[in-house]
Amino acid sequence: MHMMKQHSKLRGLVAGTIGLALILPSLVLAEEAGTPTTRANFCTSIDKHSERVSSGITDREGKYASKRGERMTKLDERYKERDTKRSEHRSEWDTKRDDWREKLNAKATTTAQKAAVAKFIADIDAAVAVRRTAVDGAVSAFRSSIDKAIKDRQAIVDTAIAKFKSDTDAALAKAKADCASGVAPKTVRETYVAALKAAREALKGAVKSLEKRQDALKPIAEARKAAVEKAVADFKAAVEKAKLELKNAMVSS
Repeated sequence: MHMMKQHSKLRGLVAGTIGLALILPSLVLAEEAGTPTTRANFCTSIDKHSERVSSGITDREGKYASKRGERMTKLDERYKERDTKRSEHRSEWDTKRDDWREKLNAKATTTAQKAAVAKFIADIDAAVAVRRTAVDGAVSAFRSSIDKAIKDRQAIVDTAIAKFKSDTDAALAKAKADCASGVAPKTVRETYVAALKAAREALKGAVKSLEKRQDALKPIAEARKAAVEKAVADFKAAVEKAKLELKNAMVSS
């Protein structure tokens, strides 16, 4: 379940950017559906087009940045929530372990039995410490890998967005230059719309490629799972060994 939520977080970070790639369709469709008069006057309205495109990009980019920040905040909150629950669980277990120590010590009557109980308690405490260190290490490594995966994807996304904006700016600059050079408005418009479509598709392609990299998270989850399972198995083995030693010591004394 925990890993599924991490997948969801990363998919959300990617999905927000895909939305940025879709800000132009309405503009492009409007251009294509325009009347002959509108098309003929394309050069006289190029500044309006430029403003609409720039405003659309800025608005979508701002929303994406906001959502990305919100998702990262929620991820951090989930980490803290899990840390708190783990800490509370350990505190409860420690309290029960204190009661358990008292009962064990009460059963020891001879010097040998007291020594055996003391060793048993020390062995269990050591096993608990080792298990907790191993689990904490696994969690820390897992989160570091997840954070790196998110940052790597964000870097790819940011690069794709920067290129998209650059391509869009270049398309607008060329359209204005062509208009100033006396190129037919219809030709200018067609070239401009084609450039916008190409920029949009390039961004969509770059972002879509991230979805194919989601499988890279699987080894991260598997590594954490294996580390935790080993910590638990080692703990159980240590407890069984300590119990057997205590049992033999109590019988012989």
